[in-house]
Amino acid sequence: MAYQVIIFDLGGVVVDVESDRLIHQVAQLIGRSFEEVHEAVYHVELLLPFELGQITPRDYYEGLKRRIKMSWSYDQFVRAWNDILRENPQVTKLVPRLRQHHKLIALSNTNELHLQHIKAIPSLALFDDWVASCDVGLRKPDPDIYRLAVARVGVRPEAAVYIDDRPELVEAGRSAGFTAIRCENGEQLERDLRAIGVAL
Repeated sequence: MAYQVIIFDLGGVVVDVESDRLIHQVAQLIGRSFEEVHEAVYHVELLLPFELGQITPRDYYEGLKRRIKMSWSYDQFVRAWNDILRENPQVTKLVPRLRQHHKLIALSNTNELHLQHIKAIPSLALFDDWVASCDVGLRKPDPDIYRLAVARVGVRPEAAVYIDDRPELVEAGRSAGFTAIRCENGEQLERDLRAIGVAL
C-alpha cells in the first residue's frame, strides 16, 4: 500500500506530557491533596469544554481557580500549564524524513494553550495540517474527527497511517479505516512504520 498521509497524535507521541508535575505544584501551593487537585484539573465540566473550544483558556483558569482557590495569576498558570510538555526527540526526528514522501497531519484532543505551545516546536513546522479538538469541536474517538482529518487533505482513509499512544484511540483510528500504530517509543515506531512499507 502506498500511504500518502501520516497522522500523528500529539501528547504521548511527539510530546511527552508530565501532567503530574502541574498537579503536585498546585497541591503544594494550596495545601490540598494530589487527588483533589487532579479531580479539579480534569473535571469533565471544565476540561471537556476547554478541549472542545467552547471556553477560552482564561475561562478554564477562572473555573480552576474557583474550584481549588488557587492563588496563581493567569500568566503563572499558563507557564505551569505549558511546562508539562516536553518534545519527544525520538519521534520528532522522524518528521523531516517522513515529510519527504508523505503529508503529515496532527490529530489531537487538546486545548488552545497546549496547541499553540506545541506548534512552536521547530521540528513540527513541517506538518501540513493541525486537526485539534479545540479548533474543530470534535474529540477522539468520535469517528467524525478521523474522517475530517483525511477529508482536509483530500485522501481516502486507507491511504493514511495513524499513530497514537492510547490503545482505545488506535483502535478507533483502525475502525475509521486507517492503518493504525500504537507508539510506545521512537525506535519501535520506526520499526513498525518500516514494517508496513512506509518510506523513511
